Order: sequence, then C-alpha cells, then structure tokens
Amino acid sequence: MSNGTLCLSQISKLVGMHGACLHERAKARRTKTQKLSRGGQYKILLTPEQIKKIIHDRFNPLSGKVIYIGNLKGGVGKTTLAYLTIEMLSTLGLKTCAIDLDIQANLTRQFDGIKANPPVFADLVDKKLKIEDIIIKLSPTLDIIPSSLKNGLIQKTLSHETPKHYLTWFNSLCLSYLRSKYDVIVVDTPPSLTTLNSVFCLCLQSTDNLLIPACADEFSIMGIEMFLEDVKTIRESYKTNSEPKTSILINKFFQNQTNNIEMFAKISKAYPNLLSKNVIKDCAKIRETTTDKKHIGDATRKSELFDVLVTLLNEFNILKKVK
Repeated sequence: MSNGTLCLSQISKLVGMHGACLHERAKARRTKTQKLSRGGQYKILLTPEQIKKIIHDRFNPLSGKVIYIGNLKGGVGKTTLAYLTIEMLSTLGLKTCAIDLDIQANLTRQFDGIKANPPVFADLVDKKLKIEDIIIKLSPTLDIIPSSLKNGLIQKTLSHETPKHYLTWFNSLCLSYLRSKYDVIVVDTPPSLTTLNSVFCLCLQSTDNLLIPACADEFSIMGIEMFLEDVKTIRESYKTNSEPKTSILINKFFQNQTNNIEMFAKISKAYPNLLSKNVIKDCAKIRETTTDKKHIGDATRKSELFDVLVTLLNEFNILKKVK
C-alpha cells in the first residue's frame, strides 16, 4: 500500500478543478508538499489531510452519509466498487469507515495490517464488544470494521433473541455512533438475504445511497428484483418516511456484445426510474488495482481508473456541481 498521496493532476481529474488553481490554493495555505521525482520530472504530492483543506468547499455537506452496496447476485463487483470508493474518499481527506459484512471477507483482505481473527460485527451483535471495540484504524482518514467467518453466526444470534424494534435497536447499537464519527460509511454486503442486511437498509436515510451493482445478465435482474423486494418489505413494515437514493449501476459492461446491450435494455425497461445514467465498462485497470491492492494514486496508465472514480463521485453526490 502507498502512503495515500495524490499529485495535483490526479486531484484535478477527480474534483474538476484546474491544476493551477489547486497549486495556488496549496501555496496560499502554506501547505508543506512533497515532491516525487519520476523520469526527471517532479510532481507535487498531497496527503489526504492536505487535499481536504484545499478542496473543502467542493464537498457537499457530509455527516455520517451511508453508502450501502448490495445485490443478491454475486460477481457483480460489489467489493471492487466498495474498495475503490473507500480508497478514493479517504484519500480525498474524508473520514471514512469501511464495513465488511460478507463472511468471505474479501474487502477486509484488501487492506494490510489486520490481524487474524479480528473482532467483527458478530461480537457486537452478541453483546461481547461495543462498536468502538471492533473498529480498526488503518490510516488517519480510514477505519474498518472487518469481517470473518464468525459473522455467519449473526443470523443465528438474532433468531434466538426476543423480538425487537429493529430501527431503534440498530441505531443505538452502532449506526448513531458511526454517523457521529465519520463523514462517510461504506458498507460491502454478502450476496444473500439476512436480517442484518435488511435492518441496515431499514435505517438508511434520504442523504444515504443504496447502490445495486449489476451486470447485464438474467441472474443480475433476478438479484435486483429480490433485493429490492426485501428492502421494500421491511421499510414498509416500519412505515419509514425518508428514502435513500436508490440506483442500479451497470458494471462490467461489454458494449460490443449484443447480449449485454439487450440485457441493458431489459433492465432499463424494468427499472426506468432506478437505472443510473452512469455505466462502468469492463476495465482491466480496475481488476489490476484491486488484485494487486494498489492505491489509486499508484496505478499506471490510470485514465480508465480515474474515469470510474469520477463516475462514483457523481453517483454518490460527494462533490458540488460545477456551474
């Protein structure tokens, strides 16, 4: 993993500000920058804390915003999109908490420095630990609540407990605390229906995002349908008034394949109000970045990758629109 810095041209690409403007802002705030020599050229590097200071007015108001990523179909890129979002937001200086709820712990394994058998969400639900005790600090701007096979016990624990008002219970258990401590909370979920996943969706507010990544295939459509029905059922049962921004994001799209185009049209017809205008094409650079656990600032030939990062920033409404 790198030290999490970005150069001015990378910041410019992400936030839509001219490099010269960023440079002047850094100088005006007497920001102590680093210089990295590459091929005889020097690049000014900024840390996440420095980046946040010079682009603070570009952020929309953020206070405990939840980005929940889910779909009952596996292999649609939930963990990859979660990882890229987490890396991007924490590198821009936003205080970010990553939550891994998948017992496969693929998101957890993307980050170094997490010991074997860490405390996980199951320890919180089982009342063995408090929320503060299961958070692991990865950097000044990034914490994680990791996962392991132990999280497979959560469903059993909840089924044996007396019925509870889940909205109140979950907010008091962890979500109110997390919202008060972080700018953004990014949740990666398993491809399955569980009580905990349903309750998490129940507690989402109008400022939150519910993202459903999908590939252009039949099983993705089935996964979308079942996932949305589960969310609708629990939210209607509690008569919640606020609605998170829910969107279906087509991922790993092959624009030259007839089947992909046909399935995209089918999803568009089935969910015209939910299908995102953004589409993420199949991209080798994304796979390389996640497989090699590269920081977004370290990727080579990064144009495709940064296009995806800009897409995610737009999807989650992190930055103010440039007039």
